Order: sequence, then structure tokens, then C-alpha cells
Amino acid sequence: MHQLSQTQDSRDSVQDYVLGNSVQEQNRLQFQAAILEKWTRQFFVSAGTEPGMRVLDLGCEMGDVSLLAAKLVGPTGSVIGIDRDRAIVERARERARRAACGANIEFLCANVLEFESPLDFDAVVGRRYILLYQPDPVSAVRHAAKQVRSGGIVLFHEMDFANPIRSYPDGRLFGRLLYGLITDTFRRAGCHVDSALHLTRIFRQAGLPWPTINAEVPIGGESGCYLYTWLAETLRSLLPRIEQFNLARAVELDLDTHVARMETKALARHSQLIGSGRGLDPKAVSGGAPC
Repeated sequence: MHQLSQTQDSRDSVQDYVLGNSVQEQNRLQFQAAILEKWTRQFFVSAGTEPGMRVLDLGCEMGDVSLLAAKLVGPTGSVIGIDRDRAIVERARERARRAACGANIEFLCANVLEFESPLDFDAVVGRRYILLYQPDPVSAVRHAAKQVRSGGIVLFHEMDFANPIRSYPDGRLFGRLLYGLITDTFRRAGCHVDSALHLTRIFRQAGLPWPTINAEVPIGGESGCYLYTWLAETLRSLLPRIEQFNLARAVELDLDTHVARMETKALARHSQLIGSGRGLDPKAVSGGAPC
């Protein structure tokens, strides 16, 4: 049995999630997870995740990172994923039942800053891109580290989409939407759009050792490249906030034709596109350190 200390219902904070909680957003998360799995697996392995470990996944969403961790720790290990959204937790539980991965995996509804367990975990991981949403990332990492045994692993997979990396030849529509509209929307919603660049500072201020930082850069632009769909679906999830902040209107964005328009322009210019942003990160950064 795990102790959950929640001082208030988390529904309000769930409703404040900038990308929303629609079925479309849940599907987008699964699409994103499939693309990022190879990097997340690499980060897990390089950090020292191995069979038999007990892993805590913070902000597990649809359970993709938890399910990946379960494959790595195997039947002798265990994984607990926590998320503040009850509907998402139910989806994660159903996916785990269908996956029948063989490991002990459990999903609980809890706030990242309020969860406590009598277990000493071997590793605590932040699902992809969690610190950018935290009002105080240092407090989040400090609280996470308290759940880990001495010598255990603290691992976060973050990003920077505040600092443009130029595609060449310039993918103008791609870059304008990515580094302009998406970044502005996240920033106005109070998110830390350059969280990956602060991982060392965050870890040190949280009282942890100097972290090891790894980075990967997704590059594409060819016909059928996943970057087009990824960007368009991210915009679709953000649309209510984009309109709320008066940044653009749905009719102006014309999201139903977005993929085709971006692809046509990029192919015509032979553009080498460098992805960034929520799910499109040139700096898919994993910061990890032993406690």
C-alpha cells in the first residue's frame, strides 16, 4: 500500500494543462511516445536502469514511459506511475493490462509534489517534459530525490524550444509555427520553455550531484516525415489556448491542410528541418544523477 498525501483535489491543475485533456491529445501523446521511445530507452540504459529495479515514473500520462521501464526492469522489478489526471491513469491501467509486459506495474492518481511511498525506489524518472510544467522545478526534483534510495538514479528527459536552431534551407512555415506560435503559447501559459538548459542548475540547487547530460537532435524534412504530423497535432491540442491568448484563429491556421502545406514547402526547398518544441525537440535532453 502506498501513502498518498494530497492536500487538495488536482482537478483544477489538470484543467490548466496547456495541451488539454481531449481524446485527440491522448492520441497525440501516444504518437509522440512512439517517436521518442528510442531516445528514452537510450537514456534509461545509459543511466543504469537494469532488471530487478524499482522505478517511480512521475507524471506518467498514458503510461508509455512506465511501460518502457517495465520492459527494462523485467518480472523481478516493479514500476509505479503517478499522474494527477484520473482519466489518464485509467487509460494507462488499461494499456498495461493489454500489454501484459510481465513486470509488476501500478498506476496511481497523485500529484508529483505530494506523492510519498514507504518504498525506497532504485530510480525515479520524470516522464518526458515534466519540469517545464512545474511552478518550481527545483522543488519538484528535490521531492523526487527523496523517494530514491541512497545511490539511486534521478532521471529527467527535458527540452529547449526557446532558442531557435535554424533549418536549412529555411523551413519558414515550420520554423515560424514552431519557434513562434508554439513557444509563445507555452510561455504565456507559464511554462519553462527552456527547461533543458537549466538541468544542471536545477539538480545542484535541489541538492543533487552534478548530473550527466545527454542530447539528441531529430532532423528530417523528407516526404512523410513524422515532424509534420507532430507539429500539426501539437498545434491542434494547443488551439484553445492559442485562441484564448489571441495569437491566431483556427481559420487562419487551417490545421486540416497543415501537414500537406509544410511538406510541400519543405520538399520544394529541399529543407533539412530541425525539430524542437513540445515533442519536437532538438535538445531532447536527459539529465540524470545518482543520489
